[in-house]
Amino acid sequence: MTDVITVLAVLAGVVWLGIMLVSAFRNRGGGEEISPNLKPGIDDQHLETRRLEGGQKAAIVFAGFLAVSLPLYYLGEQNRQEGFVDEFHEGSVERGAHIVEEFACFNCHGPLGAGGSAGFVEPRSGVTVTWEAPSLNDVLYRYDKEELTFWITFGRGNTPMPPWGLPGGGPLNEKQVLDVVAYLESIQIPQQDAVDETPQALSTQRARLEGADASVTAAIINQRQVLKEIDQAESDHEFVRPLADMAADILEKADEGLDTDDDGLSDTAESQLSAISAQVYDHFVVVDRVTLDPATADADLVDAGLDQLEAGIEDDPILEPSLASILAAIEADQITDENPDTDGDGISDAGEGMISGLFAEASQLTVPTEVTIVNLDPTNPESVSGVRDTRTAGTMVGGLETTAINLGVTVENRDRIQPKEEAGLDFLLMAQEQRAWEYDIAAIAGEMGVSTEEAERAVLLFNANCARCHTSGFSAGVAFTQEAGSGGFGPALWDGRPVVQFGQPPEDEEETDLFVDFLIKGSEPQTPYGLNGFGSGRMPAFGAILSEDDIVLLTKYLRTGNLTGME
Repeated sequence: MTDVITVLAVLAGVVWLGIMLVSAFRNRGGGEEISPNLKPGIDDQHLETRRLEGGQKAAIVFAGFLAVSLPLYYLGEQNRQEGFVDEFHEGSVERGAHIVEEFACFNCHGPLGAGGSAGFVEPRSGVTVTWEAPSLNDVLYRYDKEELTFWITFGRGNTPMPPWGLPGGGPLNEKQVLDVVAYLESIQIPQQDAVDETPQALSTQRARLEGADASVTAAIINQRQVLKEIDQAESDHEFVRPLADMAADILEKADEGLDTDDDGLSDTAESQLSAISAQVYDHFVVVDRVTLDPATADADLVDAGLDQLEAGIEDDPILEPSLASILAAIEADQITDENPDTDGDGISDAGEGMISGLFAEASQLTVPTEVTIVNLDPTNPESVSGVRDTRTAGTMVGGLETTAINLGVTVENRDRIQPKEEAGLDFLLMAQEQRAWEYDIAAIAGEMGVSTEEAERAVLLFNANCARCHTSGFSAGVAFTQEAGSGGFGPALWDGRPVVQFGQPPEDEEETDLFVDFLIKGSEPQTPYGLNGFGSGRMPAFGAILSEDDIVLLTKYLRTGNLTGME
């Protein structure tokens, strides 16, 4: 109907324009034209004729047209406006998707915002860590759009999340931030899927606690490796810098000379670049690859590789876990009818494959990530399938240059860098001794008056949903985690603070528990909560993703004031 009215309106406009043109042509002629307002008016004798009647009839027809068309037009207006809203929203989502891609939001927050991690210097220790970044595909079950807009605009201080909006010092204007919010809204998973993620989240936190000792040990080993690499930086720089310069010069002149495969790199250049990449790679490799053949008795290769590992650990502590893994694989290897030892060397065929893989991983550990070994074939323009040799060579040379620059920076700033890294190691060693991440589940169960299973679930619920904000260092990893409820982005929760803020649970079950209500709804901006609080909107709501039973269990745990059970 709207389209019909539009067509009629266009036709009326065309008719009117035609009448005006015809009138203009009729009035053409000699003599000076008198403007209409200076001409004598039409007297009654000429006016009250068919001309007047025709005008009246035309006016009646037009009035009837308006009387019918305007209501019809109005009836379609709502759908038309809704269509404009949908069209604008779709455009906003599309623009937001481009912004999220351009600024690589999912590099930290995981594919499609499912959760990920980001590199960050943990401020308390000065150690570079892998910081846990939250999921965004369920964020609107915890925050509303206004609160999400705030976080995107201003970021979160003392975390890897920077401000993205102009008021916070970021690059996006208000409209662009709203586009990002619209896009994030479009990728929210169904609510039931968000609820169903709880069991996996609890399993993840259980594994974190069970593997805490190994995680802290690994952090200490990595920090020792950092210090060893600082010690080795000067000699490594003296070796890499000339080769990086030589490779850059070769690449610059690579189009000079015979080029058999016509790939823009001369045969000589390809051979020279391949040789340089092998030189640099061999310089950093401490443990050779050990490739065992199930058809050949070669257990002696394993012994030689183990000797290399043991000798290399002093200068490269990062090899220590590899040595332990290979020894454990050898000890666990069993020869059976289903898992034979074809070559009779004392290692099963499957065991040889596993051990070969572990040695391959160990050989890569001491090589900088930017260093790549290439084998350019002068007769093949794509020595690496699907990649032009010019690109492969450019990546290799760029990696060498990056490695040389990093080593040079380390050498120049060693006096400033080394004390900080040593302090980081001391921090980790103290953390290993203090074991602040530990819980006494039995003691917590006693304080809560529940079973140990329920107490464990309460602890895991806290770690999965609350600790990121309410426990210092939690997102940086176990080694950096302070005592549960010690406070971070959110306030500390120990020593009975929740009781002060929300009181004890009401005796009458029909009466609202202020604490349970707060966890369900979250903090609302400029709105009082509990007994003393005044909301800022920063506390998320959990009513959409946790069951009421879990929320009640959480409040019972938090009200104990002894969140670790160690007091």
